[in-house]
Amino acid sequence: MLSKVGDHVKNRNWQMYFLILFGINIVAITVFAVIIFTTPPKSDPLPNPVVIDEPGAEFKVQATKGDLNQLINDYLDQVLQSDSARFSVHIDQDLHLFGSFSAFGVSLPINIRMDPVVQKNGDLVLLVTEMSLGLLNLPKDRILHYFNKQVDSPDWLYFDSKNEQIYVAVTQIDIQSNFRFSVQELDLTDENMSFSIKVPRSGAIAPKDNPSQSNS
Repeated sequence: MLSKVGDHVKNRNWQMYFLILFGINIVAITVFAVIIFTTPPKSDPLPNPVVIDEPGAEFKVQATKGDLNQLINDYLDQVLQSDSARFSVHIDQDLHLFGSFSAFGVSLPINIRMDPVVQKNGDLVLLVTEMSLGLLNLPKDRILHYFNKQVDSPDWLYFDSKNEQIYVAVTQIDIQSNFRFSVQELDLTDENMSFSIKVPRSGAIAPKDNPSQSNS
């Protein structure tokens, strides 16, 4: 008899804890949705695309989807830094970014699908085609705005929430030895992907100190 009463009490406690946890999640998600809807989406000021034409040696590099998947995921934690989120990228017919956010103690999965468009100067625009944040039916521009606020991104990554796109200023990426990096082709359907690496004549060889000047 006592064991049955104990089991009944345990079941009631478990039900109570479940209802409390469920209520907390509902409140957290509701507050989160209210914040998203009441905060107007803002876009980063986009750079002015400039074609840099300077003398130097230029190399064309071909890549595969496997190469890009490995390269992007190896450096993704450095590009999108966040204490409350982790992300991964998979490139197939499009670019798929997925991961999860921690908002008010609740883990919300995020999925973003994008189509890359190469710009004339070698930069890249990622057009958002699909985006979801948990089970919430939210506009893409507001999810992208929230995403931008939650991550610490480098200076060459711009979130254009109003136009639902991400601008990747590839030509502004700081590469050692003053190399210039740009995208030439990025056709994921035909797997036609090529990049340009240019070594400016002025930055190819570092100037040496003049011994006569150093001794004087």
